[in-house]
Amino acid sequence: MSESNPTLLFASYHAYFDHSSGAALATRDLLENLAAHGWNCRVVCGPALDYQDGRGPAEVLHAHGIPHHLERCAPPTGERYELFHFTLNGVPVSQYRPETFTPHRHATQAEGVPFLDVVSRACARFRPDVVLTYGGPPFAAHLMRRVQRAGARVVFCLHNFDYRDPELLRAADALWVPSEFARSAYHERVGVEAEAVPWPWDCSRALADRMDGRYMTFVNPIPAKGVAWVARIAAELFRRRPDIPFLVVEGRGGLGWLGRLSLDLSGLTTLNGMHSTPRPRDFYAVSRMVLMPSLWEESMGRVAAEALTNGVPVLATRRGALPETLGGAGFLFDVPPRYHESACWSEVPRPDEVTGWVETIVRLWDDAAFHSEHCARALDRARVWDPDRLREGIEAFFRRVAGTR
Repeated sequence: MSESNPTLLFASYHAYFDHSSGAALATRDLLENLAAHGWNCRVVCGPALDYQDGRGPAEVLHAHGIPHHLERCAPPTGERYELFHFTLNGVPVSQYRPETFTPHRHATQAEGVPFLDVVSRACARFRPDVVLTYGGPPFAAHLMRRVQRAGARVVFCLHNFDYRDPELLRAADALWVPSEFARSAYHERVGVEAEAVPWPWDCSRALADRMDGRYMTFVNPIPAKGVAWVARIAAELFRRRPDIPFLVVEGRGGLGWLGRLSLDLSGLTTLNGMHSTPRPRDFYAVSRMVLMPSLWEESMGRVAAEALTNGVPVLATRRGALPETLGGAGFLFDVPPRYHESACWSEVPRPDEVTGWVETIVRLWDDAAFHSEHCARALDRARVWDPDRLREGIEAFFRRVAGTR
């Protein structure tokens, strides 16, 4: 390993292996990319998953056939816990799980203190130059102080706009956001300065070997991502064009969200589902276009970047960094301001509010030349998101943060 490459540790109570979490996927792609190019990277994480099905670390590792070593620990104070030790594509991982872990609640102090001790011991053994973290209270501030006392610099990764405490963020040595939109937003809203460096992504997981565009695809059916808008678009398309099928891919949210809306979709024969997958290439391979009707502000839009790289046109809202990510490729739509409020995210829009979406979908479906033109635009824009190109900026960023040891 080059002397100029700092050693990296990711430490967070959020799980590292969680393909329902965009933040976890970005972190995993980052560390595996760097490890494949000679960087020394490790992970200490907790059990918190974005899944809403009640699973813990053991169930997830078993479901994906990931071999691991289990270590049971009984500290003199605090809760007893387990450590799951495994390696993913060259990155060693130690995942903490307290004996009293419950998926649907925040960790208690008795559960959190042993986790911080695990992080401290990892710093003593691994001696990282830089520690990456994300996640808010109750552990973020304590975790940062511990690793800084161990001599490491802290990079706080801001994957969304939920962080509102400037004192918490200023305690980090550097703040990392994935877009210029996010950098500007944190400067204006919270008064902190972050560095905009796009995250890399893993070609092997996201890039399809062949394309068979059979579906309009929507990923992660939750209100913030626009599940109510997809429901209305699907209903209108079924009325006009029942030959155009939808594919809904589960993420943080499941297909059940479609049944919780005020619009009855039980008669739609065009809706198809896919369980959450660690291989997004599986659904990009069958996608003719991808819908991203996000109602919250996207800090980047990982699905949009991956779709572009597969040459798949993206239809998205003009929210957050999505215009920056698409960069002239794809199609952008405005949504009325009232839908920007979280209280209205589950409200199904009127038929006339999705007319532009429906007409664009129909044209992309029917007009082969129009579709090919926008596939070419997607591939052209995708050069910006080339992982090797992005890694150069990331390596320079970490070297600046670490300085010399």
